[in-house]
Amino acid sequence: MTRTEAGTATPRAVVAESVVHGAALVVPPDGTPPDAPWFDHRARLGRGHKYLPPACQYLLAAARTALEASGQESARHAPELRGAVVGTNSAVAALHAGIEETVRREGAGALSPMSVPYFSVNLVAARLSTEHVLKGFNLTVTSPRVAGVEALHLAARELAAGRAAVVLAGAAEAPDPRPGDAEPEAGAALLVLRPAGGPVPAGGAVLRTVLRFLPPPALSGAGGRGLAEDSVREALDALCANGPAPYEVELLADPSPVGDTVARVLRAWCAGRVPVSARRSGARAGSLAPVVRLADRPLPAGGGTRLVVVASRAGNVALAAAHTPEPTN
Repeated sequence: MTRTEAGTATPRAVVAESVVHGAALVVPPDGTPPDAPWFDHRARLGRGHKYLPPACQYLLAAARTALEASGQESARHAPELRGAVVGTNSAVAALHAGIEETVRREGAGALSPMSVPYFSVNLVAARLSTEHVLKGFNLTVTSPRVAGVEALHLAARELAAGRAAVVLAGAAEAPDPRPGDAEPEAGAALLVLRPAGGPVPAGGAVLRTVLRFLPPPALSGAGGRGLAEDSVREALDALCANGPAPYEVELLADPSPVGDTVARVLRAWCAGRVPVSARRSGARAGSLAPVVRLADRPLPAGGGTRLVVVASRAGNVALAAAHTPEPTN
């Protein structure tokens, strides 16, 4: 445990580690308007996928590409040792809005039996397990803004516990029709993960994650702010304790007291090491962006760590670091 000057104890950061064997992004080209068509399910998935929610289509397309990049890693393990963890905030938000509008205008009898079952967001990831025979477990997490990194964290914890030999984990989103002041997200980012300590394949990486929660009301007082800052600082220390120093640091945070606190600690921690980019910060209606940043491009072998920190106004904070070790003979 760590303690503030007042003697209040905070739990130590729990670091989850895994090895990335393949990754895939299915995202719209830069500059695509939220309502513009950009994904052809017929070309990417073939027949039988027409009535799936868009986020489910994106997720299935990403899974196919990620598994291909991994050399079909999941096929090397029994179905009972394959799992999936998917994070989302708005995968079925448009479907919920459509159901509400249809019932209000025409009654429940006008609802489509092909799409209504997906009112349960769990079925988006469930279809992933059905298509790829993932029988170990299937989890959906929905924590605001951090659900994608949380999915990677939980997948690594399950791998370490021996509940699976391979896990498909990441995030999938579709534009929220009621995003408020946030920017809608669309697409999917998926990683094929294996237990830590194993070989890192060409194009793969070592992934480490930490989750934290900073209660927003606690940030109104000096004591609460100090405790929150200690929590983030310890998470950064634990995350980067084993591995090369960061060469690239990105902050994705909502404009809020939570985001301000995380930004302040992160910049102080990185001072004299590496600049912090907040270019993609701002309110987002989804959890996709952090996973996209982790999987966006290959990491140079032995070239340092890519660090991504995400914070939501609700208090959720997630930190992720990825690096590729120097190849060994």
